[in-house]
Amino acid sequence: MKISKNRWESTRNNHKRIDSGKRYIWLETESVWQEVEFSSVEIAPIQGSLTVHFPWEGNCLKKPWEYNITAVIPCLNTSETIPTCIEILRRQTEKPYILIIDTGSSPSHLEQLYLLRDSDVEVHSIALNGVMHPSDFPAMAMDLSFTLCRTPYLFATHADCFLRRIDFLEYMLDLVKTKSPVVGYELSPRAHVDWKGMVSHTASIYDMKVMDEIGFGWSLRRLCNQFGIVNYKPNPMTPNWPDTEILGNYILKKNNITPYLIGPEENQARTLDENIDHFRSYTSGKMYSPEYFKKAKSWYEDALKQAEERIKMWDLSR
Repeated sequence: MKISKNRWESTRNNHKRIDSGKRYIWLETESVWQEVEFSSVEIAPIQGSLTVHFPWEGNCLKKPWEYNITAVIPCLNTSETIPTCIEILRRQTEKPYILIIDTGSSPSHLEQLYLLRDSDVEVHSIALNGVMHPSDFPAMAMDLSFTLCRTPYLFATHADCFLRRIDFLEYMLDLVKTKSPVVGYELSPRAHVDWKGMVSHTASIYDMKVMDEIGFGWSLRRLCNQFGIVNYKPNPMTPNWPDTEILGNYILKKNNITPYLIGPEENQARTLDENIDHFRSYTSGKMYSPEYFKKAKSWYEDALKQAEERIKMWDLSR
C-alpha cells in the first residue's frame, strides 16, 4: 500500500511502526497492520480511515477546493510537453490546481503522465474503444474537467501551449471577474459562417458558477442532437462543424453572454505573443500529419528552449 509522507508523519505513534526496516500503519477500518511505501500523493478516499476522519477529503495539506483556479490540460501522446506546462503553471503568481486529462495515450506516454501526479496535480485517463469524430476526444476531456473542477474558476489550455507571463492567470482572473464570465482567444478561422467572436480553449478562463447556471458544455453528441444530426462523422463539405468549442459558444449566445477576447489565432501557425507560445496542432500533427508535424516540432523545440529560459529567469527574480 502506498501512502503520502505527510500521512505517515501525521499518524499517531501507536498507529504506526517500523519493523525490520519496513513501515506499517494500523488500518482502523480493517483492524490490521498494513505495510506501506511512500508516494507523492494519496488517492482519496483514504484507505483505512474512519468516516469521522473525512477520508473523502484526501490528505493533501492544501485541498483542491482551496485554490481559486483549476488549470486543465487535455493531452494525447505528448507526455514530453506536459512537465513544462506544469512547471510554468506552478510558477504563476496565482497558482492553480492542475488536471491532466489523457485521452488515449500509448502505455509509455501514460506511464510518464502518472509519474507527474502530485499534491497539486491530478492525472486522469479516458480510455475509449472508438469515437465518431476526432474532436470527441478533447470535448469529452473538457466535459470531464468541468465535472472534476472544485474551484470557482477553470482555466483551459493545451498541451502545445506554454504561458509566457508569470502573472497570466492573475491577469485572466481579473478579466473574468470584470469583463465577462468567459475570457480567452478567439477561435481560429473556420469554414462555418458563425465562427467569428467564438472563444477557443487555447487559453481561456470560465466562471464556473455562471457556467453551471447556463448549462455550459462541450459534448459533440449533445450539439448534434440539438440540430437533429444523427451521424456526425467528419464531413469534408462541412469542416470544423461539429468542433470542440461549438456547443459551449452556442450556449453562451443563447444566454446573451459575449466572451471577452484577448487575441486572435491563425490555423497551422504558431501563436507567439506577450501571453502565450502556442506551437499549434503539435498533438494532431503528431497523430495524423507527419509532414505538418515536422514544422510543429521545430516550433516546439524553440518554444521549449524559451520556456526553460523564462523559468530560470522567474526563479532568479524571486
